Amino acid sequence: MYQNLFNQYEHFKESRIYKRRFSESLWYELIQEWSQKDVFEVSEIGKTFEERPIHQVRYGQGPIRICAWSQMHGDEATATKALADIFLFLSQKADGFDELRQILHQNISFYVIPRLNGDGAARWTRETALGIDMNRDAQSLFSPEAKILSDWADAIQPTFAFNLHDQNRLYSVGSTPHQTHIALLATAGDEHGTWTPSRIRAGKLANRMYKNIEGGLTNKIAKWSDEYNSRAFGDNFQSRGYGLLLLESGGAAWDLEKHTLRKINACLLLDALYSIATDSWKTESMELYQGLLTNERCIVDIKLKNAPLASGKNQRADIAINLKEYIDEEGEIAYAWIIEDLGDMSIYHGLQEIDASTFEYASQEAIKKEGVYTQLLFHQGEKIAFQLSDYTHKIQK
Repeated sequence: MYQNLFNQYEHFKESRIYKRRFSESLWYELIQEWSQKDVFEVSEIGKTFEERPIHQVRYGQGPIRICAWSQMHGDEATATKALADIFLFLSQKADGFDELRQILHQNISFYVIPRLNGDGAARWTRETALGIDMNRDAQSLFSPEAKILSDWADAIQPTFAFNLHDQNRLYSVGSTPHQTHIALLATAGDEHGTWTPSRIRAGKLANRMYKNIEGGLTNKIAKWSDEYNSRAFGDNFQSRGYGLLLLESGGAAWDLEKHTLRKINACLLLDALYSIATDSWKTESMELYQGLLTNERCIVDIKLKNAPLASGKNQRADIAINLKEYIDEEGEIAYAWIIEDLGDMSIYHGLQEIDASTFEYASQEAIKKEGVYTQLLFHQGEKIAFQLSDYTHKIQK
């Protein structure tokens, strides 16, 4: 099913959402449209601290209850875009997938909060308006949004739950040079990491997800550490028996809007719903999932090896350069370059690695750790050997 959906993705991609940060007016336009579709039940289940509505979208009338939520962190919207694609898919007809929709509608009830932290989304911040990281508020429920999420899930009592996030795009698959595109985790529900029935369900579904995408993402899939954290919703919900599966969108080279990962999210989740509706997940083992390497932080955007640090000096070192995301005056996501670190960078792999041992640095200003740059030039004789602006042009395509 996954591959069929993947091949037909352009027919159900919600084209009005392009960038990860999109306007509130577009969001409410989409909510209004979903509420007018016969296949959905849309309701307001509460409000954020700043009184933004939190909506639930429900699809299906089946006995198997599933819940999912996105943008618990306001600046993590890849899965939100994928959910908009899924809602468009579920509302379509006569495209070769009507039997799939009928199976889903009759066998599952799918409850979704597609944007939980609207205040954070408006600011493009991880935290809520109160400055609270909601994913460390599952126990105390200090933030109103966390209390709404907790009560909502308890009312549903789901067999499966999907906690949808973005992670740092520079995580690596173990200590390898491979950038993590997708990370999965069947969270632990106690400090012993017990494989309870709830966690086994999530682990088997994660195994299916891995099998679906590993051909196209060889060495690009990792899993999070399963160290138990009772303050995190994933672990907390697993302890309640909710079959919690964490799905994280990492990085895909210079695809900073994560178009590729959005597509994978949409198709993975639809296939997961199908496997739950048909009970086919039950035939999965967990061997492949359990064999995944964990996320590590071993990637940088650009690594210059043995580069000069100042003009006319003999001092050289490795330079690690990363993109820094910020919001510009127009409210758009923009990027600058920051010198992440200097020295021995042998433990890091660069998305772009360059031997700079014969480069020369002409500027009178020495390169500084944590310095923010729009341009950085190195020469080799009379020729420019490296200019940072070339990579700025690359990410803006």
